[in-house]
Amino acid sequence: MAKAERILIVDDEIVIRELMSDILTDEGFSVASAPNGMAALEMLQSTNDFVVLFTDIMMPEMDGIELIRKARLVAPTLVPIVMTGYATLETARAAVKEGAYDYVLKPFNLSEIKMSVTNALERCRLANENASLLEITELFNISERIASIRSEDMLLEFVLEAALQRVEAERGSLMLVSEDGTQMTVARGVGLPQDYDNAAVHVKNSISGWVAENVKPLFVEDIRQEPSVDKLSWQLRDNSFISVPLERKSSALSGPEGEKGRVIAVLNVTEKRNQKTFTEADLKILSIMANHAAAALENVRLLRDVEDAQREIVFTLGEIVETRSQETGFHVKRVAEYCKLLGLKCGLSPAEAEILRLASPLHDVGKVGIPDAILNKPGKLTPEEFDIIKTHATMGYDMLKVTKGHVLQAAAVIALQHHERFDGRGYPHGLSGKDIHIFGRITCIADVFDALGVKRVYKEAWELDRILDLFREEQGKQFDPEITDVFFDSLDEILAIRDSLSDIE
Repeated sequence: MAKAERILIVDDEIVIRELMSDILTDEGFSVASAPNGMAALEMLQSTNDFVVLFTDIMMPEMDGIELIRKARLVAPTLVPIVMTGYATLETARAAVKEGAYDYVLKPFNLSEIKMSVTNALERCRLANENASLLEITELFNISERIASIRSEDMLLEFVLEAALQRVEAERGSLMLVSEDGTQMTVARGVGLPQDYDNAAVHVKNSISGWVAENVKPLFVEDIRQEPSVDKLSWQLRDNSFISVPLERKSSALSGPEGEKGRVIAVLNVTEKRNQKTFTEADLKILSIMANHAAAALENVRLLRDVEDAQREIVFTLGEIVETRSQETGFHVKRVAEYCKLLGLKCGLSPAEAEILRLASPLHDVGKVGIPDAILNKPGKLTPEEFDIIKTHATMGYDMLKVTKGHVLQAAAVIALQHHERFDGRGYPHGLSGKDIHIFGRITCIADVFDALGVKRVYKEAWELDRILDLFREEQGKQFDPEITDVFFDSLDEILAIRDSLSDIE
């Protein structure tokens, strides 16, 4: 640690102050002195660059032990060393209890003073290194957590809470930039008035808007000294604040506006605890967090877009299959909603039920490989033709098994197993009972129920009572008996889905 860092000497005897100052100055240290504890505290409050405090114990008005106690509150990293001509076990214990690192005896020994200062500075260096390592570790953990979140709402909430905690702020917000770059909306806020939730403001009328347009952070120690910035503030209750942009990482995603499209959100913090002022170190921390948060937010949105596209592909493929069968695409949509409902009722998690909903429309995707003459034959199929029809299960599985992602992997299993029967008499592998994946067992019930209720080229639509009679008869045979019970218990909800997605002639 550089010797230029400052040392403060406190003693009510001017001779002692001058002697100590001369000794330490000759060693190359920057030295200041104070005649009493009150003057020393004022100096510590006005600057934070003192590293070592030498203080006499016996002083009028405020003794050295009380000074150490109060000084550590003002400057927690300060290393106190006591000076005394009356060293006793009691005074040593009291000094150490309040945070003293060492003591030197009067009259002074030059080598002892040098050694004491050297040791104190080394301790301060190690403490700073440990603090830096701890800060890096905490930021790394925060970054890992940010990268693991897959929900935009959860991500925004975590980033704001973590930012406020790291810089000890009581109030803050995350404001999202609109797609056209003209509006800022409060997506998350802490300590804000209730009417600020989801409030929108034009970029020209807010601090966040200025940060977004200029693509750089704004750090203000005292807004009263910045009239142009003060005009943009939303009634700040504190004079110090920091605003940092969350910049896009991919220039290809910045849009035609170029620089204006680079910022997707702005992180704001104000009201540092204990009426303190934000520092450059706080700005650095928030900038690092904003950098990681921007990448994570882009990833979450990209993943959402991919999932939306995958969902559209799944339904489109399902509709293509139904169109080849001269049916409407509402069949796959109804089956999807039936499956999700039954999945939730059977104890699947919301995430699992949603995967089932997205995957089930591809249950018959293998039919794209079945000749039209067989697929749309109006009469009864021959045994040979039915054998060809049955190949759609394995063809669908073969088409989907090489894909990646939870939805399409689930769709592969459903395509393969939705014609298996609970009693083992189904196809293509004759699986039985719970050897059939629950997704297959649920889709089987949903598919059969909907298929029987609509007109197809080879049959007329069945009446509801006839369908329900078949389900009672096939419970435990074609259909899983437990899921069949759930089906009957949920019949009103299933019929409501059927009515809301009825075929359009």
